Amino acid sequence: MIYKRGRYYWLDLSINGKRIRRSLKTTKKLEAISKAADLKEELIAQYSHSKILISDFCDQYLEWAWSSKPASTPREEQRLEKIKEFFNDLEVLFLDDITPYHIEQLKAELKKTGLIKDPKKAKGVSKATVNRYLQILRNLFFKAQEWQVYSKPNPLKKVRFYKEISPREALSPAQLKKVVETVKQISKEPYSPLQKVFYDLVILAINTGMRKSEILKLKWRDVNGDEALVRGKGDKARAVPLNSQAKEVIAKQPEKSEYVFDIPNRTQQDLLRRTVNQVKKRTGIDFHFHLLRHYFTTSLVEKGVDFITISEILGHSKMTTSLIYSHTDKEKKKRAVELII
Repeated sequence: MIYKRGRYYWLDLSINGKRIRRSLKTTKKLEAISKAADLKEELIAQYSHSKILISDFCDQYLEWAWSSKPASTPREEQRLEKIKEFFNDLEVLFLDDITPYHIEQLKAELKKTGLIKDPKKAKGVSKATVNRYLQILRNLFFKAQEWQVYSKPNPLKKVRFYKEISPREALSPAQLKKVVETVKQISKEPYSPLQKVFYDLVILAINTGMRKSEILKLKWRDVNGDEALVRGKGDKARAVPLNSQAKEVIAKQPEKSEYVFDIPNRTQQDLLRRTVNQVKKRTGIDFHFHLLRHYFTTSLVEKGVDFITISEILGHSKMTTSLIYSHTDKEKKKRAVELII
């Protein structure tokens, strides 16, 4: 609280039950407000409870994350381990001691080595991956503020994220056909329970736009006639419509467990990696599973489905997220401008 006493403005606040008053040494209100913000931070740092260790708070954050967003937590845990080691090497041990400069150092090291200490294995990561590390750190600080164990401004506010230019190239119908044929062959001669149903996973993704994690977590109780109840990012639930092909895929699965697809180690982060690499090698196409969601979305766009409907099906909280999937190739753009003549 700021108040005026005599000619000057004063700051009056309470920290851990202790009332503290300090003169701001100015008669101008706007200047007093600016000075009060800086002085408040100094006083809180001086009089608040003992600092919290970075490692301790990371453990608290992960405990919350496992219960709130289990699908993305394994990757976050891996990256937080590297972040903790990085700050420990800098001898920055407390959350309060992390500054924007330290985070810029983190950015530089990620670009240079990927936080891998072995010089022979060190390899820089992409700008997009650096941004994912920064997002985790930013979320961690927001939680620390929310839980009132960190009183300073979030240092990530003063750190610029890399601009990501990542136009998502859609699979062409010919490429999709090649991928589907290859996947079908893999499922006919499987080396694992996953490969046995991989063709079905692909067909379901093409026809529903569901994410890999959403398909793997799908339970029989979630399937109800023409729709499936899906829990996506942030554990947000939505109803996904099922067309005839999607229903056919689900119906052919044996009910061996609570999950529609009976696959061991379904929460393993790189569960599909080996099979996806096999598809890439056989087809020569830079395939990854998320391209099927992209194909689904692009197909709806090309058939004239509005973006509000697409966003609801995909589970995007913002319609603008769906827009990045609206791929148009050079020929389509050329035909579009020809319409003006």
